[in-house]
Amino acid sequence: MPKNKVLIPLNQSELSQQVLPHVEKFIPASDNDLILFYVTNPPSNVGLGEPDLSAGYLPLPGEKNITPALHPIYATQQEDSIRAHVEAELTPVTHRLEEAGYKISLVVGFGKDPIETILHEINEHNINLVAMSTLARVGVTRFFFRNIADTIAREAKVPVLLAHPGGK
Repeated sequence: MPKNKVLIPLNQSELSQQVLPHVEKFIPASDNDLILFYVTNPPSNVGLGEPDLSAGYLPLPGEKNITPALHPIYATQQEDSIRAHVEAELTPVTHRLEEAGYKISLVVGFGKDPIETILHEINEHNINLVAMSTLARVGVTRFFFRNIADTIAREAKVPVLLAHPGGK
């Protein structure tokens, strides 16, 4: 029997990881693969990298003096750098979940709107369940601050497990 795919949207906040103990408690490793989906803004396109002036560019005898030049940095390089950073930051989490028996995939989603990015991932990769943390704002604060988890729960075509942080 194929395993379920559980999408766990994460970002730089500690709140986003507070769903993980609930996942470990209620979602068995034997039947489910976890996809840690880190959502972030897309890179700011092409730029120029600063040369390393401490590298000691010395001309060989008879050559003109060589000075370092700016080099282009492309969006794909920025994306690779972000992926490497996210992977390093989440290494303790992924190791802990793997030791608990889960098969883990780490995916970085680039998008200006986190809701659209998460919904796209759900639809494109046949996700069976979404598990995420929420502040569950109510009243006036709910009106002024968009609640991503609430919107995902309403718009996703799959079940959504929402975990509220304890003690708040």
